[in-house]
Amino acid sequence: MAHKAVRMEVAEFQDAFFPLPDGITTDQHPQWPADVFNGLAAGGKLTEQDIQARFVTAVNDNDLMPGLKMSTSSDKPDVTDMGAFKQKPDAAIFKADSVPTDGRPHWADQLVTVEFKRNYPSQDPFDDRKDDGFDSDAETRKEVRGQLIDYAELVFRVQHRTALFMILVINRNVRVLRWDRSGTVVTRAFDYVDQPQVLCEILWRMSLLSDEQLGMDPSVVRLSPGDTDYNLMDFLALDSPNDIASEERRLEASELKTDRPVFQHVRDKFRDAVNSNWPRYRVEVSDGDTTRIFLIAKPSFYAHGMACRGTKGFVAWDIQAQRFVWLKDAWRLDYERMEPEGVVLSRLNAHGVVNVPTLVCHGDVRNQKTRTPDIWEAQRPLPSTASPSEVSSSGTLVDPFPSSSTKSRKRSLIELEEEDTLGGLEEYTLRRHAHYRIVVEEVALPLSDFHKGKQLVSIIMDCVKAHRSAVTKANIVHRDISSGNILILPTLTHTKSTGQCVWKGLLADWELSKPIHDPEPLLRPRQPPRTGTWQFLSVGMLTENPKTVEIPDELESYLHVLLYFSVRYLNSDCEDPAEFIESYFDSYTLQGGVYKCGARKRELIKIAGKLTVGDGEPLTFGSAMDDIFDELLPMFRAYYKVQDYSKKQQNAASDTPRAPLPTASKTTTISEVDSQDPDELDLITQYHSAKNKRRAPREDDRPTRAEEDDAALLADHNFMLGTLATAYRSERWSETDRVGDRIPINYKPQIPLVNARGASARTMKRRKTTVAAPAHHSMPARLTQSQVPQAE
Repeated sequence: MAHKAVRMEVAEFQDAFFPLPDGITTDQHPQWPADVFNGLAAGGKLTEQDIQARFVTAVNDNDLMPGLKMSTSSDKPDVTDMGAFKQKPDAAIFKADSVPTDGRPHWADQLVTVEFKRNYPSQDPFDDRKDDGFDSDAETRKEVRGQLIDYAELVFRVQHRTALFMILVINRNVRVLRWDRSGTVVTRAFDYVDQPQVLCEILWRMSLLSDEQLGMDPSVVRLSPGDTDYNLMDFLALDSPNDIASEERRLEASELKTDRPVFQHVRDKFRDAVNSNWPRYRVEVSDGDTTRIFLIAKPSFYAHGMACRGTKGFVAWDIQAQRFVWLKDAWRLDYERMEPEGVVLSRLNAHGVVNVPTLVCHGDVRNQKTRTPDIWEAQRPLPSTASPSEVSSSGTLVDPFPSSSTKSRKRSLIELEEEDTLGGLEEYTLRRHAHYRIVVEEVALPLSDFHKGKQLVSIIMDCVKAHRSAVTKANIVHRDISSGNILILPTLTHTKSTGQCVWKGLLADWELSKPIHDPEPLLRPRQPPRTGTWQFLSVGMLTENPKTVEIPDELESYLHVLLYFSVRYLNSDCEDPAEFIESYFDSYTLQGGVYKCGARKRELIKIAGKLTVGDGEPLTFGSAMDDIFDELLPMFRAYYKVQDYSKKQQNAASDTPRAPLPTASKTTTISEVDSQDPDELDLITQYHSAKNKRRAPREDDRPTRAEEDDAALLADHNFMLGTLATAYRSERWSETDRVGDRIPINYKPQIPLVNARGASARTMKRRKTTVAAPAHHSMPARLTQSQVPQAE
């Protein structure tokens, strides 16, 4: 579904999400004044500030939410570093004993977010009309919806949530929203001045909910100053004389005596999290039949977006093992036969796969699952043959996409994949997510921290080795080779008397991986076929739909990662790195409503087989990096030529003779007989003959023997590893070839991103650069969740 919003009638919403506690019935509600909201009867004649002030006063003065209070916050951001987000919702609902009085959002303490708008319906992001789409104020509606998404995303980022309720007041109308990682359930708008009892009952029911029913995650306990674990985190953030600097170097003799050293970058990341003024938490993670406890604060990484996996990464303290670890919290896709990442890592570790994370523990969190898909599936329209009166009044609020299926609306994974395969229909589905946590031993550095080109090559080479090891030892392919999943791991290597710290590559995030040879193959792929990060997907993955990820695709993704960081951070003769990066990595073409590979990537990889800029001038780095691209790019060009020729042969062989033209019969009309004269039939025969010849592969399309040999070198990892190893040992490296980030901090796109009628916001990847070739479009898309390339 394009915007992932599902409408529910108010009574249905109350029953589903605001159930009354045992022993309390509806007729036991307090007596509410019939004129409780009469001060807002003027509606749009009031300013937004007046609406906000009068509404909050009416709620608080009449105690419509016993035990809770509403507080305004539209003027000032948080005083903590959360204020850096610059978000200021109009109001929020808090516990009555901790309601803020400084007019700030207090993101960590909000129970329910409240937003006020003056103009209805132009500022209503949802549309209750059955047949009509957005009206002339659609762009304003989208802006408001984007604002609400930003608020929800921030609450989920700062707090640990399974869901978030939000109240949207527009003039005299109000909606109640429920957000989770699959989408949004929204009530129909109603006039709370004319129907005050309806809103009063909603607020009363809301006040009776437990923290868990309000969407707080009970597997996480917030720490308070003075708590033992709170004080422990302060202590752990202090410098230790035993910490080891994370830079590559020879070790001092004193450093060799440390039994359990902590790298400085690990302590620094933990200190930054603790000193951030974000909340501190005790969080539980499943470990088989038991649970383990970890201490966390501000995430070191968080994924952008609301309806997504919502991945957050923390440097955590393992209470049991007394060490720092990496904890990842995410809402994984929840479908049969999709293995959680921890299961995959356990298998990789058991098979001795090199340069991958070491599993500590993992598991789903208390059977927490998104509920929006259940609402969506229960409210799908009946088959198109049904009369309008038979169709439910509930449904999608934005860009509805009616179904004509007569089957149950509950989607299996295979049905979901089939929709994804059909070129864009994945925009109209709601994915099921389950809350999941995984802990690994390694706390790594981002790839953007590399110091020089030679080091960059070494790190990527280690990750290619990890991929080869996973394929050959465990029969697993990664399927998301990207900048965020290739990490730097400082590692100690030493004997009794000497040692050094070296930077090795770590291939992380195996959540999208799958076995190469599935023992029980499915009829369709287990996940959407275009799995991965748009910028680093192979030309083949961006062109064919569907396509199974193969070793050459993964090797090409490594090449794209190497090129991205080389152009962005290394010295080269590329005069405009931002334009190159945008046109090569972020652009796309639109064919039949399906996003395809951008022109520049296709040109350089598939057609030219060499790096160029501008009007075909060579792109060089003046180092052994040139040797890598000069060696590998022709291999990929040959590979695609072989692949294309093979497909043309298959297509030509699959062409079947057409059925003979019908002959005249007793019922054939005069005009039909005339149209079958011999001359015309001869022309038709010639047409089909010429067309079949044109379809057949031409002789000049046939790859040479040398090209076939080159293409065969990409069947496994060895040639690429040999190329990287040879270049690494070259004398043509400079110690100072890294020149900093070559993309200006204030760089702006040359053309706008894809418009809102195309890919939805959930497939957009936010990043520092976004440019496109003039004939195409810029699409910073991530078709599944991943980290964004980070600037220095």
